[in-house]
Amino acid sequence: MFSNIDFNGGIVVVNDLDFDPTRSYEEQIWSFKQDILQVRYPNGYILDVGWYPEFCLDEGSFKIIIVQEYEWLNPIYEKQTKNLHSLYNCILEGINIIAGLK
Repeated sequence: MFSNIDFNGGIVVVNDLDFDPTRSYEEQIWSFKQDILQVRYPNGYILDVGWYPEFCLDEGSFKIIIVQEYEWLNPIYEKQTKNLHSLYNCILEGINIIAGLK
């Protein structure tokens, strides 16, 4: 599912997108952490994905953000989801947003 993503010129510096949509979240609980994916772009943008709070399936969710120049407190884009298919779509949306910002 996630292995075919084209990051459109971004450099993947963290990639723990090892989720299996055919398995339960409980079986994959150790994959639900803060540092799941980080892609850096030459123009200073960063696409970042994490699960917050870590390992907490009941209260947590994936958080997908785009920041520029490490301005973590002022994201350009921010989405949250608990669903893997929605996560995939949010990542693609983020990549398209960054492509439009170049």
